[in-house]
Amino acid sequence: MNNKNTIRRDYLIIRRIMRGDYPSASLLLQYLERNDITITLRTLQRDMADIRSNFDIEVIYDSKKNGYYIDETCSMDTDKLLYFLGLAESSDIILSSIKDKQKLLKYLSISPNPHAKGVENIGILLHAIQQCTVINISHLSYQTGEQKAYTVEPYLLKEFEGMWYLFAYCEEMRAFRTFGLDRIGQIQVTDRTFQRREELERTAEKFENVYGLVYEPNNNPNAPIEEVKLKVSSIMLPYIQSLPIHSSQSISGDGDVITLHLIINPELENKIMSYGEYIEVLSPHSLRNKIKERIMQSLSKYDD
Repeated sequence: MNNKNTIRRDYLIIRRIMRGDYPSASLLLQYLERNDITITLRTLQRDMADIRSNFDIEVIYDSKKNGYYIDETCSMDTDKLLYFLGLAESSDIILSSIKDKQKLLKYLSISPNPHAKGVENIGILLHAIQQCTVINISHLSYQTGEQKAYTVEPYLLKEFEGMWYLFAYCEEMRAFRTFGLDRIGQIQVTDRTFQRREELERTAEKFENVYGLVYEPNNNPNAPIEEVKLKVSSIMLPYIQSLPIHSSQSISGDGDVITLHLIINPELENKIMSYGEYIEVLSPHSLRNKIKERIMQSLSKYDD
């Protein structure tokens, strides 16, 4: 079976089961047929076995409800997996299913983004991270305009606002650095491996507690995770619900107060500022004052 077709089937099967309504094998086959995929029950069962072994996703049959569900407590991050499988599935539709590709591309409006370059290196970098392989890279500095060589231990790839970054331990600096994939020139995979250290793992995990890339604001390695409460206008609320600011986001109060638990950094401030009059910081007081100060500075530029 064509590997692209297998990826598309896996994506659709996982997405359908994640609705949480315990679909039966019959419903899954009908769902696939509505998406122009016709397979046998035996193939479906084989696909689900492959999903379990290839992606570490526990697809379980519930005999009482006569359907399948995903045990997320024993599975990998399904949202991240669906993101990448969805990209592959969409790309397959564009590049394989339509004969007149040039005509199809006329119907895609994509903002020019030079920072999209570098995504072709995601595969080789992910493999180096997984195999704990030391790599040599060249990286363009915005400050000097010159390429500099680094030997690094890659720990993490992070996507932020459509751009991808490599988070790696730099041997020369003896510290973590973030490298934009759009500015990475050459990548050389060495024959050296490294041992992932627990203290460095904890540093890498800080990315989960920030909006953006700055996990140690003001060079403070002990920056705390704080509770942030934002009051959002009824106009903006649906947009923030559909595209959460952070994974910790929850809604409370009368349905117009958003609560976040994260490290406060300049990128979070910028995000809040971008909502303008549609959002108000309720707490903490320090963040409220900082946003107020920035608003006053902006207003002073129009004092004429």
